[in-house]
Amino acid sequence: MTVVVAGPSKASSDIARGIAEAMGSRMVTVESKRFPDGESYVRIPEDLGGEDVIVVHTMASPQDRSVMELAMLVDAARGLGASRVIAVAPYTAYSRQDTRFLPGEPVSIAVVLKLLYASGSTGFATVEIHKEHSLRYYPGKAVNVRPYTFMARSIGLGGDLLVLAPDQGAIPRAEGLARSIDAEYDYLVKHRDRVTGEVVIEPKNIDVDGREVLIVDDIISTGGTIAKAAKSLLSMGAKRVNVMVAHLLGIPGSIERIASSGVERIYAAYTLPRVDDPRVSYIDVSSLIAGEVSRGFKL
Repeated sequence: MTVVVAGPSKASSDIARGIAEAMGSRMVTVESKRFPDGESYVRIPEDLGGEDVIVVHTMASPQDRSVMELAMLVDAARGLGASRVIAVAPYTAYSRQDTRFLPGEPVSIAVVLKLLYASGSTGFATVEIHKEHSLRYYPGKAVNVRPYTFMARSIGLGGDLLVLAPDQGAIPRAEGLARSIDAEYDYLVKHRDRVTGEVVIEPKNIDVDGREVLIVDDIISTGGTIAKAAKSLLSMGAKRVNVMVAHLLGIPGSIERIASSGVERIYAAYTLPRVDDPRVSYIDVSSLIAGEVSRGFKL
């Protein structure tokens, strides 16, 4: 039977518990503490000899610590004799630095994925990594869980929506969701007025007047991009603007910024610690992760 090891954070424990319940697996809670110098200590207090093990730890802030704790838990599981160790990071930090944008920069996501592999993981899974092609940096098998259709069906969203990607690069997210609920989709483009210099964000092809709009994105950090887009859409006559996101970082001021732009609700997958705000609705995706990991790694 597969064993699920829960990382040392509430979000990680919650997600791990959901995965274990969906798989009918035993869950193990780790021991953890901080040394006086700030270093992390983790310990898996049960025998894992010969077991397939899923280690679940999301890379929440402080990200460096979370990355290191996940790597140490993978090593600990192998040290206890696990036959296979699948590292599951619902949110994967450093994924936006997926290439050397300037000479002398590291490919940060490659560093993270190679560290997890070197620590002893035989597989890796995450929810909606920023660029799916980044998973090629992981030397073993890697699974990217795309949550949007699951989220939409969980809350009963229907095909009367106009699903918008915030830019052309995010079209696959919007298209996949829209097709699954029989909705229209488009993407946003920026235009600068040559007279006033004002920047306007608008859909490429579809008129939003009188439409209910859902902006779909992988991550919300400061919320600035979403806020600008929502203001533009409402000024063009959109009936309502809501947002669906895989990862809500919860940076102070981000929710207020988005809400002040006219967005009524943010639907966020539960991949990071919850933000206590009535305008945010979290959706538990642990059963989705469980299914994708089970199929992807034949557990």
